[in-house]
Amino acid sequence: MHSFLQKIAFPFLLLTGFFAGAQVKFTASISPAQIGKDEYAQLRLMVENAQVVQRIIPPRLNNFIIVSGPNQESGMSMVNGNVKKFVALSYVIKPKRVGSFSIPPASASADGAAYKSNAVTLKVTSVSSGNPGINPLSSPFGSIDPFADAPPESTYRDYILRKGEIPTEKIKKNMFVKLEVDKTSCFVGEPVIATYKLYTRLRSVSNMTKNPSFNGFSVIDMQQADNMYSRTEKLGGREYNVYNIRQVQLYPLLPGNLDLGVAEIENDVQFIKAEYADQQGNLLGQMFRDFSNAAIPPEGMENRKVILQNKPVSILVKPLPEANKPAGFKGAVGNFQITAAIEKNNFTTDDAGKLGVVIKGVGNLQMVTAPEINWPEGIEGYEPKTIDDLYKNVTPVSGRKMIEFTFTVAKPGKYDIPALEFSFFDTKDGKYKTVATRPVGFTVTKGSGKPQQIDTTQNKTAKEPLLTRFFSNRWRVVSLIAVLIILGLIFWLKSDNKKEKKLREQEEAEKLAAVNEPVDEIIHGQENPLAAAEESLQRKDGKAFYLTLNQDLKNYLSHKLSIPLEELNKKNISERLDKKGVINETSLQLHALMDEIEWQLYTPFTENEKMKETYEKAYDLVQLLNTYRS
Repeated sequence: MHSFLQKIAFPFLLLTGFFAGAQVKFTASISPAQIGKDEYAQLRLMVENAQVVQRIIPPRLNNFIIVSGPNQESGMSMVNGNVKKFVALSYVIKPKRVGSFSIPPASASADGAAYKSNAVTLKVTSVSSGNPGINPLSSPFGSIDPFADAPPESTYRDYILRKGEIPTEKIKKNMFVKLEVDKTSCFVGEPVIATYKLYTRLRSVSNMTKNPSFNGFSVIDMQQADNMYSRTEKLGGREYNVYNIRQVQLYPLLPGNLDLGVAEIENDVQFIKAEYADQQGNLLGQMFRDFSNAAIPPEGMENRKVILQNKPVSILVKPLPEANKPAGFKGAVGNFQITAAIEKNNFTTDDAGKLGVVIKGVGNLQMVTAPEINWPEGIEGYEPKTIDDLYKNVTPVSGRKMIEFTFTVAKPGKYDIPALEFSFFDTKDGKYKTVATRPVGFTVTKGSGKPQQIDTTQNKTAKEPLLTRFFSNRWRVVSLIAVLIILGLIFWLKSDNKKEKKLREQEEAEKLAAVNEPVDEIIHGQENPLAAAEESLQRKDGKAFYLTLNQDLKNYLSHKLSIPLEELNKKNISERLDKKGVINETSLQLHALMDEIEWQLYTPFTENEKMKETYEKAYDLVQLLNTYRS
C-alpha cells in the first residue's frame, strides 16, 4: 500500500484565465482531530488556485489502515465576485493503535513549482470519542465544494434517550434497510433496477457487513457502497435521512421466481441521555451534526450495536415466448442495430482479411454473442475477437459490441460475404425482431505465395516481432542455432560500429544541451507526446486522428518503457509496467485504450464524436504514467 501511496499522482486540467493573480495554496487537514481506536478520520490534501496540478504525493500513513482512497476531487466557487478553485485527494483512515500521531507534510507539483503542505496531528483514544467521525459507508467526499456551506441534513431529536425508553425499540422505529425495485415482473433478459436504502432518524456509524447475492442474474453495479449520498425522504408520514447503499441493474438469466439477496448493515448507534442533553441548552441544534461540540461525558452517552437487514423481494421472471422465435435468436433482449464493413476491399491471397461487425443499441449487450457467418467456399474464418463499449449508468445498459472476424482466402477472385442477421426480443413491443447488415463484397488477387502469420487468439492484438513469429514454427534445435548466429552477427556489428555509435551519442547530447532541456523533463510533461494527434483532433479529421494517436502512443510507450518499437506488444508492456510498480488497473485501462484505437484504425465507419473522449483517456494515462520515473 505504501509504494502505491508514494507514487499516486494525477492530472487536473482546470479552467484558466480567472486565476492568474491568485496565490497557490497547499494544505492538509484531518477531521475530526480526535477519535476512538475503532473510529475513522478523513485526511484531505488540497491545492487551491493552481492552473494545472501535476501531482499530489500523500505522506506516509504507516500508523493507519486506509479504508477508502485516494478519492479525487476538483471544483470551483465564486463568493462576492471572488473566484476560487481547488483539486484534492481524500482518504478515510482508521488508526492501528492508541496514541497521538503526527502526519508529516504531503508534497505537490502545481504550475511547475513544488509545494509542501502543513503537518497534521490526530489523537486516538482507547474509548469512543463521542464523535461519529467519518462513516466509510457514506463517503464524505464525492463532489464536495470546500468553499461552500455544508449541505443541510435533516436533524431529528430521536437520538435523545429519555427515561423508560428502550434503545432497541427506538432503533427499530427510527432505522431500517429497505429494498426497492422498479418492477416485480419481467422477461428473461429484461433489466430490473434494485436499490438498497438505509433509512434513519438516528446518528450512527454504519458499515456493510454482507453484500446481497443475486443468484440467477447478471449484475451491473450502478453505485457501490463507497459512493453513498444522503437525501431526505418521507415514508409513512415521517421524514428520514436516506442513504443509497447499493444500486444495481439485474438481468435475469432464467425464468421463475428469483429472490434478490439480503444486505446486512452493522450500525453503531449513539444516543444522548435526556438529562445530559437538557443541560446543553442551545447546543442541541448542532448535536446531530457533530457530537464533539456538545462535550457530552461518556456517562451521558448510550451506545448500541445493531445489524439491520432488508426484507426479501422476489421477481417473477417470465420465459420469452416460443411463438415466432427466429431460428438464429440467441437471447438478446432490447433494441439493437447491426452494421458490418471490411478493412480493405482489395487484398492478396498473402494477406488476412478483417471484417468488423458492430451491434449497438440498448439492452443486455453484455450477454450478446457474435453472429454466425456462413463463409463462402474458399474462405477460412477464425474465432472472433470482441470489445465491449458499454454505458453502464443508464437503464437499460446501452452502447455497442464490436466484433472482429479475421479470415484468409486461398484463391484469387471476387467474393461476397452474405448479409449477417441478428435477432432480438423487443420488450416494449412484446415481439421478436430481426435486423441485418448489407452483403460485403471484396476482391482478392494472387499473392507471392508467402502468406502472413495470422493471429487467431482473442486477447492478442499487437503484432509480435518477426523473429518471434518465425521461431514459433521451427524446431527447438533450429531455433537455437538461428539465435546463436544472430547473436554473433549482433556482436560483430556492435564492435565494427562502436565509433559511429559514440559519435551519434555525442551529437545527440549536444543537441539536447543546446535546447537546455533533458529528455526526461520532456517526457514528464513539458511537451505533449500526443501533440500530432491533438492537431488532428482540432481539425476533426477522424482517420488521421486515430492514425497519429496510435503512432504517438506507441512512440511514447516505446521510449517510456525502453521497448523497441518493433517489439512493442501487450505482454511486454504489462511486464514493464509491473516492474515500475504501476497498478494493474492502470495497465488494464491502457490495454483497453489500445484495443479501442486499433478498432477505429481499420473500421471504415470511424466515430468522430468519440475522438475527444479517446484523446482525453490517452492524455490522462500518459500523465499518470509520467509520474512513474523511467
